[in-house]
Amino acid sequence: MNKLLVSDIINLNDGIYHLIPQSNELEINVLGNVTIYLVQEKLNKIKINLKENSNLFFYDFRMNNEDNVLVNINQNNDSIVHYNYSFENINDTECIINNEIKGNNNESYLNVRNISDKGLSKIILNVSVLEGTVNNIALEDLKGIINGGNVLVEPNIVALSNEVVANHLTTIGGVSKDFLSYLMSKGIKESEVKKILLEGFKYSNMDDFIKMGGENHV
Repeated sequence: MNKLLVSDIINLNDGIYHLIPQSNELEINVLGNVTIYLVQEKLNKIKINLKENSNLFFYDFRMNNEDNVLVNINQNNDSIVHYNYSFENINDTECIINNEIKGNNNESYLNVRNISDKGLSKIILNVSVLEGTVNNIALEDLKGIINGGNVLVEPNIVALSNEVVANHLTTIGGVSKDFLSYLMSKGIKESEVKKILLEGFKYSNMDDFIKMGGENHV
C-alpha cells in the first residue's frame, strides 16, 4: 500500500493508496484499478474523475465528524466506482455526493452509513445519467441510525436514458430492539450490546484495513 501526502490535484494509476490530504480540497484523477483509503481526515471537498476503463473502490471513514462534505464523481465510459462512506456526527453536518454519468457502460455504487449522536445529519445523494447513454448501472444505499441526534436523507436519481438500471435503498431507525433483547438474553449488558451493534453498523461498508485501525496498519 502506498501512503501518500497529497494536496490539490493528484493522478492515481493501478494501486492501493492511503491518502493524507494537506488541504481541505482534493481532486483525484483515476486511471486503472485503484483502491483509496481516507481515514479520519478533515477533507471538505473531493472531486473524482474516472478515466475510461477504470475501477475505483473508495473507503471514506470519519468519526466525530463536524464538517460538511461535498463529493463530486464524474464517469465517462467503461468505469466502475464503489464509494463507501461511514461517519458519526456530533453536531449539525451535511454530506452531499454528486455522481454524473456522462458515457456508456458505467457502474456506480454509493454506500453511506451514518450514526447521528447529536445534531442533524443531512445526507444528499444526486446521481444523474445523461441522455443518449446506454448500459449504465446506478445504485444508492443509505442507512442511518438515530442515536441521540437526527438523520435526514435525500436519495435522488435522474435518469434521462431508458437503458439504465437505477435504484436506491434508504433505511433510518434506531438500534434494533430485537437484537438488543437477543444479546441481552445471552447475559451481555445493555450498554455493551449497544456498543457492539453500533460498531458493527459503522464498519459494515468498510474492509479490514479500516476495521484494524487504518493508518496504524499501512
